[in-house]
Amino acid sequence: MKILKLLSIFILSFVLFACGGEKTEETEKVEQIFYTVMPRQEYKLDPQSYSGNERALLTQIFEGLTELKTDGVRLVSVLNIEHTEDYKEWVFTLRDDLKWSNGEKITANTYLDSWLNTLENSKSDEIYRMFVIKGAKDFYNKKLGKNSVGIKVQDNKLIVDLNTPIKNFDEWVSNPIFYPIRKENINLTLDKKIVNGAFKVSSFSDDEIILERNENYWDNINTKLKEINISFVEDGIMAYEMFPRNEIDYFGEPFYSMPFDRLNQVNTLPEKLVFPTTRYWYISIPNENKEKLFNNSEVRKLMYAVSDPEFMGKVILENNSPAIFSHPHPSSDVLNKAKENFEKIKEKSNFTFSETPYIAYFKNNNLLEKKLLLSTVKEWIGQFKIPIRVTSNSDTGVTFKIEKYLVGTNNMNDLYYYINYKYSSNIKSDEEFLNNLPVIPLLQEYDTILIHSNVRGANLSPSGDIYLKYINMQ
Repeated sequence: MKILKLLSIFILSFVLFACGGEKTEETEKVEQIFYTVMPRQEYKLDPQSYSGNERALLTQIFEGLTELKTDGVRLVSVLNIEHTEDYKEWVFTLRDDLKWSNGEKITANTYLDSWLNTLENSKSDEIYRMFVIKGAKDFYNKKLGKNSVGIKVQDNKLIVDLNTPIKNFDEWVSNPIFYPIRKENINLTLDKKIVNGAFKVSSFSDDEIILERNENYWDNINTKLKEINISFVEDGIMAYEMFPRNEIDYFGEPFYSMPFDRLNQVNTLPEKLVFPTTRYWYISIPNENKEKLFNNSEVRKLMYAVSDPEFMGKVILENNSPAIFSHPHPSSDVLNKAKENFEKIKEKSNFTFSETPYIAYFKNNNLLEKKLLLSTVKEWIGQFKIPIRVTSNSDTGVTFKIEKYLVGTNNMNDLYYYINYKYSSNIKSDEEFLNNLPVIPLLQEYDTILIHSNVRGANLSPSGDIYLKYINMQ
């Protein structure tokens, strides 16, 4: 009996040990959960048309042909990229193991159909990126049929003909507007959407959205995270405070903008990191055609001369975000000369300001936009005596508007494709831009983020995207 009793204890101990081993393995799996926050808003998760922070989710659940990295791209859905010497024809050879999250195969024809569908249906400002493809703009404007668009398929190769040489077109296609799509997604709830990225939506509510690993993703074996838990928090300060309380692993762009009134506090934290991005701030003049003075490029040059983007990067953003162009702090000589020249132009054109102030607009509850706008406008008021009211109320006509745009490539000159599209200009070089100034350039924004030390493999791309499939929780 004693022997049987000892044997029973031994077996029981072995079972408990085995169970303990399984529990440890399960614990390791559970630990591979990433926590962060996003603003509370409606998320449609449509690559054809998205806004603001929504891109942070799109880049987790969808994937294009490439991913942008510093000085080039990472091949993801393609095995090889070739182009002609004049950079007008590009050939993308797709992987053979690409699948949608429902298991259906993705081919070069998938991309052909998706891009044509995007050109046919998307109303996003990002559609201009596709207009470099031969015939794409005319097809978008219903002037040509789809067979005239410079996209074709040969085996599993996607062949794209451009109407202008683009040396970094492989970087252009990393942006969500070039992602493959499923037409039926427009009528599906978030947790039913068919995607091709490393993660898919598991569940969502008014308070959170949960992503889980996509088992049909071609590189699923190397995706460490099992789950991404994103809480929706409406108040930026409340969202930020979750980080020092260890309730989230990550805070900052692209998921949630850093609250302006926490920048001083953020700069004291050891978890702070700063990444350069190709996001550019500028001031547009929406009603410039109605106001002859601001339609004068010489006046806009004077307005730009007295601006101080260096101050904005060092003092307002507090992370040394640089000026778009070399622009030292304006000296007293520069300010005085600009003032004199401005008065001469006014006198020559017999122009007098209205008693009603011009409106300089920033988005409601965006303190950073307000500070950047004020920093520039106060110089215009001080040097040129322009009557300006800074407000987030756009009921009256907006004269000046603070804006930012994410170029999405490593080449700053690609910004001009967007400027030309939005402001009907024809800028092709830095020289032309500075001579015409369709907008007043300010600074290139660097992203400040907070990340705990147990998160390994985090890196922001020049687009400000973070690909969570490379994260490994320690």
